[in-house]
Amino acid sequence: MIKNNYIVTTFILVCSLSATNLNDFVGSWEGSESLSSPTMSYQGRETYVSFRHNANLDTNLIYTSNSDFIYNGYLGWAAHYFTHSKAENQVVFGRRFTTPLGILGSQEIVYNILENDSERMVLEFISEDGLTIHTLNLSLAVLSNDIDIYPQEASLEPNYPNPFNPSTSIPVKISHKSSARLSIYNSNGKFIKNIQNGLLEPGQYIFKWNGTNDQNVSVSAGTYIYKFSHGSNTLVRKMILLK
Repeated sequence: MIKNNYIVTTFILVCSLSATNLNDFVGSWEGSESLSSPTMSYQGRETYVSFRHNANLDTNLIYTSNSDFIYNGYLGWAAHYFTHSKAENQVVFGRRFTTPLGILGSQEIVYNILENDSERMVLEFISEDGLTIHTLNLSLAVLSNDIDIYPQEASLEPNYPNPFNPSTSIPVKISHKSSARLSIYNSNGKFIKNIQNGLLEPGQYIFKWNGTNDQNVSVSAGTYIYKFSHGSNTLVRKMILLK
């Protein structure tokens, strides 16, 4: 019995020491999100969250995501902030919004950490009335400590998987702070959708495209072009969507 208690205690201690520092969250995370609310519900939707260092403050991270629940894509030019409380075993997403007066504000969404190690985490938000539950189940896709956090030049990497169905990841590197746009076109050059359009800090990102147009309607199978414009540079690659 004493030996078993020692093993359990050691396991709990190891888990509590994992990813306890803010820097441990830096990197690109991929996985799924689930939402249950009075107005909308979905399960297992593919999502990503990319965390990077804040050049102005060391008490939080800046993040981007394709999850509308934690990230306002219309305000992608305004930094969204992320903090971690070791004592409360919680993380906080600072989601940006504009008020009717045009003032920029931030809504703090608090998540309990259900699981957490160096490469995987499960986060859960429950509203005060208990009617809204949002869960993030994420795994680390890019370990930023092993890569160049601040690239010397911009680059558009090959998407993966390719061919793909139903979604693909598009890695991008930013060399300096500037306006950046990642757009999808069909093989005839017709615009399909903007994946990113706004100001980005230097660093590495992984953007996801789920095979839909700007109306969130699934597009047909075929060859598509993704174009990345960063400052005065424009980079282009091709990808294939299967059905």
